[in-house]
Amino acid sequence: MKKYNIINSCFFFLATLLLVGGCTKESDYYDLFTQGGEITYTGKIDSVEIRSGKNRVSVHGLLNSDPKVRQLRVYWDLRRDSIVVPIVRTAGVDTVSVLIEDLEENIYNFELLTFDGVGNRSVSQFVTAEVYGERYANSIFNRPLIDNVLVGNNLTVNFASMDLSSGVIGSELLYTSVSGEQKTVYVPIQDASVQITDFMLGSSYELRTAYLPERNAIDTFYTGYLSVKPVGVPALGNAASPFMAAENAGRWGILAEPWITNEPIKNHGGFGGWDGGCCDRPANTFNVESGWGSPEIVNGKIYQTVTADAGTYLLKVNVYETNFSSGDDQAIAYLAIATGNGLPDVEEIPTSPAVLGSKRITGAGVNIVEFTVAEDGTEISIGEVTTQLGNYYCVITSFELAIK
Repeated sequence: MKKYNIINSCFFFLATLLLVGGCTKESDYYDLFTQGGEITYTGKIDSVEIRSGKNRVSVHGLLNSDPKVRQLRVYWDLRRDSIVVPIVRTAGVDTVSVLIEDLEENIYNFELLTFDGVGNRSVSQFVTAEVYGERYANSIFNRPLIDNVLVGNNLTVNFASMDLSSGVIGSELLYTSVSGEQKTVYVPIQDASVQITDFMLGSSYELRTAYLPERNAIDTFYTGYLSVKPVGVPALGNAASPFMAAENAGRWGILAEPWITNEPIKNHGGFGGWDGGCCDRPANTFNVESGWGSPEIVNGKIYQTVTADAGTYLLKVNVYETNFSSGDDQAIAYLAIATGNGLPDVEEIPTSPAVLGSKRITGAGVNIVEFTVAEDGTEISIGEVTTQLGNYYCVITSFELAIK
C-alpha cells in the first residue's frame, strides 16, 4: 500500500513537469506567428470563373462573406501584370465581372486577391485559363460541302459532318434573294442541310463557319468566307405522272406545255404522246404508240427546251413498260439531249455534234443519260425521238434532271 502511494506521487510529479514544458513550447510558437500583431484576412471572392476569349478573358465571381472588401486584384505572368477592380459592397451578395484585354495567345495562371480598406488581403486563389488568338483562328476551317442542288430558285445545300470537339457550332450562309435582297441563314452544326426557296439564279452565296474554342467562351471565331456558285438544275415542267394534257379526245391527247409535240407523234386522229390509260397501265402517262390500226411514226419527237449552266448533269427517265428491244430495227427510239431548240432525227442522234447525250430505249426500267454543258446559259432540248414501224409503245412515268 505504501509502495503504491510512492509510485503515484512520482507519476504526478513527472506529469506536472511535462505539462509545464508543453505549455511553454506552445507559447513560444504562438509568439513566433503573432509577432507584429495578429494577421487578419479579408473574405475571398467565391465561385470564380474565368471565361476565355479572343486575346482577352472575362473574370466573374461573388462576394458574400466580408462586407469590408473594397478591392479585387487579379495578377498574371508571375505578378508582372495586374488589374485592380474597385469594390462597393452592398448588403447582399455582390457580383464581380471584369474584362482583361490585350492578352497574347497563351495559357495563363491568374491569381485573385481581395483587399479591405486598410490593406488586409485574402488568401490567394489561382485559376488557369487559355487565351485564344491568331494561331487558333488559322487552325479552323469551313464546314465541308457535299453538294448543292439548285432547281429553279430552290437551293438545297448539303453539308458533311465535322468533329464536334473542334468547337464548331454552325455556319452562316449569305445569299441574294430573287428580289435582290441580301439575306443570312444560320445553319447549326447539328443540321445536315439547309433549304432556300428564293435563291437568285446565276448568283453565288458566301459561307463561313463559326467556332467556340471552349463551351463558355466569350468570343466566337469565324473562318473566312467561301464563295460558292451553285450550278442550277433546269426545272422540267409537266415531267411526271400524272402528266397534264393540253387537249385530248378519249384515250389520247397532246402533252401540255412546256412539251412540244411534232406532227408524226399525232397519229391518233391528231392526238398522241399523252395516254389517258389502257390495258391495266397507269393513267395520264407519256406514251408514244404506233400500230394496232394507227399509222407508223417516223422521226416523231416530243421535247421541251430549257436553259442550263455549265456542268455535268444526269437525265433520269423511268420507262414503265415498252416492247422496244435492242435487236429490233423496226423500232428505234432515243432519249436525247441536244443544244438548241429541237432534237435531231433518229438517224442523226449517234453522230450529230448538237447531241450532248443520248440513250437508246431497249426495255423497261430507269434510263440514265449523262451529259455535259460547256457554257452558262446554254439552251438545250430534252425528250424522246422515235421511229416505230409497226405495233410499238413506250410508257414513261417520269423525267428528272440532276447534277452529277
